Amino acid sequence: MQSQELEDLTLLLIRDADEAEMWIDRWAVSYPTVRTAAVSRGQPITEWQRIVGAAVAGIHSRNIAAVAHGAGVSGWLAWLYLADVNMQKRVRNMILVSPRQDALPDDAVHTLQRVRCHCPGALVIGTGDPECPQEWAQRQAQLWGARLLTAPQTGRLNGHLHGWQWGMKLLQEMLLK
Repeated sequence: MQSQELEDLTLLLIRDADEAEMWIDRWAVSYPTVRTAAVSRGQPITEWQRIVGAAVAGIHSRNIAAVAHGAGVSGWLAWLYLADVNMQKRVRNMILVSPRQDALPDDAVHTLQRVRCHCPGALVIGTGDPECPQEWAQRQAQLWGARLLTAPQTGRLNGHLHGWQWGMKLLQEMLLK
């Protein structure tokens, strides 16, 4: 992205509502223009699409960078599946962090199996995350068209992680490419 595009950017954070406070909450107060949404793995795909759609509808910037965690990954991808081409052009990159196997339900149109990342995307996992094993994450990354990255942190990436500076640097690198 060019510098003038960065000035018209909103960071969209989609968190897992079933998780305690974590790094994504710190990000919500660390960036100048942020929208947030929270979804739970117990909600149906249509509810995820509604919740994320409402958050996106409140974004007036021309450019969006999306970061989703846990069940939030499923919510973001469910909404993205419905997004029209003009909306997809606004999404400049996405970081999908620690998706949950138990939050990828199948529906009649196979939404979460048919969605694709149309822009630079990274699926980020921690080493040894029992809810997001590396082999499964690799298959999901290939399916969605994202690059699989392993963070230097181990286990589930759902703690404070000191604001998860590694993830912030990744976001900045992706935006500046």
